[in-house]
Amino acid sequence: MDVMEAFRNSKVIVVDDDQLICETLTEVIQGWGLDAEAFATARTALEGVGRKKCDVILLDIFILDVCGLDLISQFGGDVKIIIITGYADKEIAIRALKLGAFDLLEKPFQNDLLYHSVVRALKALENERESKRLIDDLKQSRSDLLMQQQRLESLNTQLLDTNRALSIFAQNIEREREEIEKRIAMKLRNLIIPMVVKLKNDPNLHAYAMQLDMLARQVEDLTTGFAMDSRVAMALSFTELQIASLIKNGVTTDQIARQLHIAESTVRTHRKNIRRKLKINNAQFSLRNYLNVKS
Repeated sequence: MDVMEAFRNSKVIVVDDDQLICETLTEVIQGWGLDAEAFATARTALEGVGRKKCDVILLDIFILDVCGLDLISQFGGDVKIIIITGYADKEIAIRALKLGAFDLLEKPFQNDLLYHSVVRALKALENERESKRLIDDLKQSRSDLLMQQQRLESLNTQLLDTNRALSIFAQNIEREREEIEKRIAMKLRNLIIPMVVKLKNDPNLHAYAMQLDMLARQVEDLTTGFAMDSRVAMALSFTELQIASLIKNGVTTDQIARQLHIAESTVRTHRKNIRRKLKINNAQFSLRNYLNVKS
């Protein structure tokens, strides 16, 4: 397959003030299957390149008193420029290449030489455009990755905030649950313990005193939410342990007296005995605080 087949949609512009050269080169290039157009002045050439996509420019150095080399930068970067001149010398060649020209052909040149120069220019342009596309794709991919990273960081922040909120919510629920359980336990104890004490004091039920004691202890264990230190439990009698449990939960002396159906003076005596048995000699030290520490 002809090499030019791969570049069939490419366009070559000829810029030369010699009408014959313009017509000849245009015809030759079109014979290769490429689109070709010629301009005889710098102005029309710049306008033509500005209006239409162009891939390769064959540029004469001298165009009606205009130096073709001065036009190289005006044609833009996405094009390959091949200088064609009948006055080539080393200085012109070096200047043309420095200004960005792709190649330089000295007139008259063979069609084969022009063919190979145009093919090389089209291949080089294709490689540059592909490289640019790849670079643009990489930049876009990097931009997309950065956006995804920012999105993930934002989601992670939201998740952390949500977790903190859920943790606080769970803690609040746990505290509320404990408070509800405590209130229920206090309610049950305040109802059941006095009933058990009343039953124990009933002469007709003395035979069940042991069972009633066991029942009272079970109620205490289930409702106080409070496991007394073994040393404290061993040191106190059942009644003292019962009163200590009530003190620990903030029940006042008069409330204890009413719950247990005993005199307040009796409660105060039990409080003194509890402090003595637990060796709490400092009168300023709170019995309730001590019992909470030992729970």
